[in-house]
Amino acid sequence: MKKILTVLFITSLGTAFFSACERDDICPPGDLTTPVLKVGFYNLQNQDSEKRATRLRIRGMDSVGDTLAVLNTFPDRTHRTEVDIPLKTYENSSTFQFIFDSASDEDGNETGNIDTIQFNYVRQERFVSRGCGYAVSFDRLEAVLNPEQGTTSTEGWISSIFVQDRNIQHQDTIHVKIYH
Repeated sequence: MKKILTVLFITSLGTAFFSACERDDICPPGDLTTPVLKVGFYNLQNQDSEKRATRLRIRGMDSVGDTLAVLNTFPDRTHRTEVDIPLKTYENSSTFQFIFDSASDEDGNETGNIDTIQFNYVRQERFVSRGCGYAVSFDRLEAVLNPEQGTTSTEGWISSIFVQDRNIQHQDTIHVKIYH
């Protein structure tokens, strides 16, 4: 009888000890979190053909039009056929300067062919898990080229923009095509 009570005591003590452990709330890499906007660059004359944007730099802008920072989602001033851009999760629009043939002059000022694109969208927040928290998807995406000018600039390097996927919920396909 003493052996049974000892085994029962040790078993209950072990169960109490291990049930008191806190579960790790880690967000697994496979869980869907907030997606980025995937932009592809294409040839205006042959619209199915990708065309590299040379020495590309993309800078984010705040709502007043001031430059915030150079994006760090890809190596700066490289030749790209596509880029991933994080959209603002706390506003319904994000504005970026797309700089073709980016360089700096002697004073450190930006040179190159600059076009501004404003992406407008509706945010949809959803709970993923305790470890991942909330994620945002972006619906009804629209792109406006050179919004400060009101119309498409003839001097910029971007000829046109096509929004291929208006609802951004995944990251495996191109959402926006830029023709140049």
